Amino acid sequence: MIEKKVYIATDPSGRIRFQPDPQQEQRVTLKLTNKSEMKQAFKVKCTRNDLFRIRPATGILDYNQTVSITLTYKGGQTVLPSEERHHFGVYHIPAPEGCTLDGVWSEHYGPPQGEHKLRVAWE
Repeated sequence: MIEKKVYIATDPSGRIRFQPDPQQEQRVTLKLTNKSEMKQAFKVKCTRNDLFRIRPATGILDYNQTVSITLTYKGGQTVLPSEERHHFGVYHIPAPEGCTLDGVWSEHYGPPQGEHKLRVAWE
């Protein structure tokens, strides 16, 4: 089996864990680290923007740079959303020197270089 090269590492690497309180707004920090030898542009997306907020949702990471992303569960629900259905996706592509964040994504064709899917868990 061919091992896939990791360009962006996530911490946590498996699940995004929120407390099991559907009413309370909650925040979790996701750390992204560029493990490649070139800049990487990233996007973080979620399954439902009405339940979750991501700040910042996009950016460019320099070599060995780490950025903290705040993932917020907005709360205000009467019951917890199903954890099998919700996840955060982290997508990244190479970012050439001198490029802008908008430019690198608009000029990229095809699938991202890498993708991490982090499931939501209520614990």
